[in-house]
Amino acid sequence: MGEEILWPPKEESDDPKIENSALVKQKLPQLDQSVPMVSLAEAVNESSKSRGTIRRWITEGKIEGAIKTDTGWRIPIASLVTSGAWDGQTKPADGKATEEKTDKVSELELELVRVRLELNSEKKLREAAERNADDLRFAMRMLTSGENSRPQQVSPNAGSTQSKINTSQRVEKFDFSPASILDAANKLKKRFLG
Repeated sequence: MGEEILWPPKEESDDPKIENSALVKQKLPQLDQSVPMVSLAEAVNESSKSRGTIRRWITEGKIEGAIKTDTGWRIPIASLVTSGAWDGQTKPADGKATEEKTDKVSELELELVRVRLELNSEKKLREAAERNADDLRFAMRMLTSGENSRPQQVSPNAGSTQSKINTSQRVEKFDFSPASILDAANKLKKRFLG
C-alpha cells in the first residue's frame, strides 16, 4: 500500500508536477523538524477533504511544507489548517470514537445481563422463602390445633345458643414472630424425632 494508484490516468504532462514536487522538496531545509506532521492518510482521516483534493493542493502549492518521503507524504498540520483542509470537522465514521462507544455499549449490556440474573435469583429466593413461611404456618397450625382443641362431646341438651355463638366467633390468632416460629419448629422436631 506504499504506492498510490490514481485512476483514471491523466493525460497531462508530468513535467509541471515534478517541478511542483521539486519545489516542495526544496522547502524541506526551511522547516523545523519539531513541527508536527501527519501522513496523507492521517490528513484525509482528520479532514473533510478527499485524498485527491489534498494531493492536488500539495502539488498546486496551496499546502506548503509537504515533504515526499519513501513512505509517502509528510504534511505539516499548520499548513493543513491554514489551507482549510483541516477545519476541525471529523468524519462521521471515526474509528476510535465508534470503538469507545461499542465498548461502552457492551459494558452496559453485560451490566444489564448481570442485573437480570441477580433479579431472577432474588425472585427465586423470595419464592423459596414464601414457601418456607407457608410450611411453617402450616406446622404452627398443626401444633396449636393438636394442643388446644381436643375433640369434646357436646350434649345436644346442654348446648345453648350463646355458647354456639362464642365458639363460632372465636378466631385463632397466631404469632408469627421469629421466636414463635422457632419454638414451633422445635416442637415439631421433638414430635417427629421423639
